[in-house]
Amino acid sequence: MRRLSLEQRRAELIDAAIRVIARDGLATASTRAITAEAGMPLGAFHYVFTSREELISAVIEQVTDEERLAAWFEANLIGEPASLTDILVAGLDAYLRLLETDPGREQALLEVAMHAVRHDQPAVRAQWATYHRAALASLDHAAELAGVRWVEPVERLARSLTASLDGLTIAWLTDRDSEAARAHIRFIARSFAALAVPVVPAAQAPQAPQAPPEHPGGHGREDTAC
Repeated sequence: MRRLSLEQRRAELIDAAIRVIARDGLATASTRAITAEAGMPLGAFHYVFTSREELISAVIEQVTDEERLAAWFEANLIGEPASLTDILVAGLDAYLRLLETDPGREQALLEVAMHAVRHDQPAVRAQWATYHRAALASLDHAAELAGVRWVEPVERLARSLTASLDGLTIAWLTDRDSEAARAHIRFIARSFAALAVPVVPAAQAPQAPQAPPEHPGGHGREDTAC
């Protein structure tokens, strides 16, 4: 048996679960099948996870976080000054490149979601909550990089971004048309950028007009003629 640290074993089990789910479906992704895919004995599973459900949650969290970090990395490379549209295009294109490189990751997440829709509504709501948190953090990050603020509630925009990514993913998995996907990314980026305005630094904010100073004694101009 290979000597692996807890983190190495965890990472290999997550990767194995992704491959099994994407290839054979969630119904066949037993702990036995996943450990066999990882080249581990069955007993090794319980050194890391208490249940298959905990492993599936870890799959969702890891894939989502890796996609978010890839998008942020690309957005950060643009440098200043950068438009919000360019930042969003860079981040979304990083997501698409991950999808192109390893479609099985998203196929696995879709399989998990569809199974949960049929059998475990709380689980699929938790899965989408993970996506929503990532979208929310990404929108805040993009706005900060571009020096803008959203004019619509960011919670609502995060829901729309999640839905847009779902559509982009399913369309690409269906037709594998990356050119069309990138055209759609530019559309998404322009659409979201239209919902933001520049942040005005406090030093440049318009000042409220000041009232003219009063005449000594507290009277107005008409008193000077008395």
